[in-house]
Amino acid sequence: MQQDQFVRSRFPHFRRTTNRGDRIKWRGTLQPSPRSDLYDVEIAYEIPCRPHIQVVTPRLTTWGDLKRQPHTFRDGSLCVHQAHEWHGNKLIAETIIPWTCLWLAFYETWLETGCWLGEGTHPDLPEHSPFGEIVGAAA
Repeated sequence: MQQDQFVRSRFPHFRRTTNRGDRIKWRGTLQPSPRSDLYDVEIAYEIPCRPHIQVVTPRLTTWGDLKRQPHTFRDGSLCVHQAHEWHGNKLIAETIIPWTCLWLAFYETWLETGCWLGEGTHPDLPEHSPFGEIVGAAA
């Protein structure tokens, strides 16, 4: 209940689509910058799990030969934080939604440059270097 109140007060364009006891879903639009695309996002939260974040539209694309976008899970949901950065005492409106917007900004930059500028647990992966080159790799 508290999470829903904060999401709807801070992001009034987000609408609750499901609310069943310990499970709630919101759907809303995010735009990382005025020049960015609009992204329809769904956030599902089931206590005590980490929120599940999915871009509904537009369909996310990939860069180069990569099969999926950086910092996504196998099901295509977004990885916007490290596991230790989230716990149920944090407000989704103050963490997950802003982190999702930041992820989308990094995604748009990655689409244009091939370089993921956000941090992460795998900075040695090709998407963290310009044009997919591994930093420090021999030419």
